[in-house]
Amino acid sequence: MNRHPILTILMAVAGVILLLPGVCAAGFMVLGGLRNPDSSIIGLWLVCFMIAAGGALLLYTAFRKPPDTNT
Repeated sequence: MNRHPILTILMAVAGVILLLPGVCAAGFMVLGGLRNPDSSIIGLWLVCFMIAAGGALLLYTAFRKPPDTNT
């Protein structure tokens, strides 16, 4: 059974949107947060990376071939 193409597109768009907080947090880490980070900022970065991990999982699920159920 194949997944509907619109569902795949929606999952891909949502996955890319969920990746953005992780990219933004990584950018702020590189640009100056690694020298003397505050503990609340580290917590915020971790939350952003968890959201980005969810987006990566959603992208993986969107582009993975569905299992064959015809057996």
